[in-house]
Amino acid sequence: MILVIDDNAQERALIRKMLEGDGHEVREAAGGDEGVALAETLRPDLIICDLMMPQKDGFETVRDIHARVAGARIVAISGVLFGTADHATMAERLGLAAVIEKPFRQMHLLEVVRAALRTRR
Repeated sequence: MILVIDDNAQERALIRKMLEGDGHEVREAAGGDEGVALAETLRPDLIICDLMMPQKDGFETVRDIHARVAGARIVAISGVLFGTADHATMAERLGLAAVIEKPFRQMHLLEVVRAALRTRR
């Protein structure tokens, strides 16, 4: 099961459709606090988390999930460019499986998800 955390309902619906079309069960959270609570309860195989959200941003959400859910696999998505920061370096620093920049193509998302699920701890 994959948990999608994003404050944008349209983005969540689009990601859900892409993932369900690939055979995945998907749950959604509309923000960081809800996402952390669901991650603790559901213990999903993978979490996809937007980094730029109001109230509790994705960076804080990722830190909280790692603190409460041992071995959580998280893929971050963001429409914000991070300057010269290399996505692999950012992923490593945040303990992420990967970082995907918006807008992304369905095939790219599915490739990243499949790779993250193959390398689960």
